[in-house]
This record gives sequence, structure tokens and C-alpha cells, in this order.
Amino acid sequence: MSTTSTASATISQHNPALMPEERSFQLRNGLVIRAKHWRSAGPEVTPRDCRRFIAFHGYLDNAGSFDPLAPILLEQLGPEPVEILALDLAGHGTSDHRTSEDYALWRYIEDADQIVEQLGWQRHAIIGHSMGGAISTLYAGLFESRVTLCVLLDNMGPLTRSVEDQPQHLLEHISDKKNLLTKRSAFHPTIDSACQARSHGGAYGIAPEYAALLMPRGLRPAEKIIEKNGNTTVIQGWTWSTDRLLTIRSAQSMSEDYAKAFMTRITCPVFAVMAEEGLFHLKDVLNHRTGWIPKGRLEVTSVPGKHSVHMENAPLVASKIIPWILAQDVGEVAKL
Repeated sequence: MSTTSTASATISQHNPALMPEERSFQLRNGLVIRAKHWRSAGPEVTPRDCRRFIAFHGYLDNAGSFDPLAPILLEQLGPEPVEILALDLAGHGTSDHRTSEDYALWRYIEDADQIVEQLGWQRHAIIGHSMGGAISTLYAGLFESRVTLCVLLDNMGPLTRSVEDQPQHLLEHISDKKNLLTKRSAFHPTIDSACQARSHGGAYGIAPEYAALLMPRGLRPAEKIIEKNGNTTVIQGWTWSTDRLLTIRSAQSMSEDYAKAFMTRITCPVFAVMAEEGLFHLKDVLNHRTGWIPKGRLEVTSVPGKHSVHMENAPLVASKIIPWILAQDVGEVAKL
């Protein structure tokens, strides 16, 4: 059985009534953001503010990364209605690429704000993995009266760089951008070979059968032309749908003080599920950043697994998240 078949079999075990709807949102600048929208009840039913989530995926992933986790959350947080809107962030998956070439984290926040406005959601919860977790902490700090709950998956805020390092970082960005002009896009003759490549990402690697969940949104058809002995052969295959500008250093990075200014504004309950074999830097920042969120509002737990454990072992991650969400019902969130 291929990796894509294995992944499909895993997801199909869930209630078919919980299959997501494809959504599109056109922003004021013309950019189209696409998403997967899970609902445990019909669109005419409005869940409580603490039972509807915007989900932000990780770096170079897409909304498919929530395929294993979202159905479990819908099933086990029931019988009350629950909905999860997982975005393909700009430049990722099936969403448009930015014409401005600006993929700073705050741009994703601005996109999400417009989408929430289109949905008519006054308040809602958020869940974010990796880069999506960084976006979540900034979003929760910026719109502190809007966010009811915040779930972080192997993340504790944005990656940062000292102010003194910023000039060198910008020089490297400019150099990377020039080199990108002559760099060939990756080519994969089969979807399975793309899954294998995605599994070799070190700390970011995902087991091939779960990397397959990213492929329907993460690949687009491509051709490779081979010239040999005067003959031309055209091979059909696949390349990544992600904007290649995302593969180089950003023009700017945040400082610790910048990140702290946002995270100290967070007032909603926050739950962080850390992977024991996740990104190494999180262990370094975890201790001092927990003090940035008001005392008593943050809980941190860990689970065995790598950075994408929410995909590779969604039942385990859900077993941590669901009791925490239900426990919030004893407090002020229950009124929402």
C-alpha cells in the first residue's frame, strides 16, 4: 500500500459526517485564502465562542496537517457543536502567493482578522502548530478580548533574533533571494517520492504516511525536460505548491522584547503541548517565556514524539487537549 493510501485509510476511520468543507476567502487586497472547515453540526448551528477554532499550520505545511486531529476534537468535544477552520496560510497549500513578497508573521494575523470578519465571529478560540503557534501567540496578544482559548502545539511563541544580528540577517536574506533566481524548483516523479522527501526534514520531518496528508494541497503538476543525445524527453511529475520565497530567510526577525510585548498581553487560558523530541530551541525558551503569560493562565504538558506529533499521534495529543478544554468550562469561559 502506498503512503497516500495508508494515510487515507487512517483518516477514513473517523465519522464520514465530519468531513471538512472547502472554503475560500478573498481579502481586501485580492488575495484568496483557502481553508478546510470542519463542523460537527450544520452551518445553521452556532457553536459557543470557546468551541469554534481558527487553526494555523506550521512552516511549509498546510491545512491538511490538521486532518488527523480535527475530527477527534469534533467527536470528543461533543455532543455540543464544534467547528474548526484550518487555513492554508498565504503562500502555502492552495492559497494565493503574496505579490508583495512579504511573509512576515504579522501579515498572517492581518489575513486572519479579515477572515474572522467575513465569518462574523466576534470571539473564538485558536490552535496553532510550530509557526502557527507563533502566529497564535501574537494574535492572542493583539486581540486579547477576542480570543477565548489558545492551544499551542510544540511552540512557545515566535523565533527571535537579537537586534544586533538584524543587519547580517538582512544581508543573508538579500543574498538568498538573488540565488533563488537561478535555483531549480524541486521535482518529484511521484507523490510517494515527494512524501519521502518531506520525511527527511530533520526535526521538521514527518513520517511518509503522514506527510501524504499534506500532498493534496502541497503539490502541483510539473514537467521535467531531459535532453540527451539529441533527444528530448518530458517527464510528468510534481513540485511544491508553496511559494519559493518561503524557503529563504525572511527580511526581518523579531527581537525577544518584541515577542514579549505581545505575549504579556495574552489574557485567555493557554495550553501548550510540547513534543519531547521537538524543536531543540523550545527547551531553551520555555522556562523564561512561561513568565510572559499571566500567572495561572498557562498550562504546559509534554508528549512522546517529534515536532509533528499532532499528525503522527493525534489521539495522544487530543487526549491532552480535550480534558484541558473541558476543564475550562468550570470557569468564566463556560459563559461564552
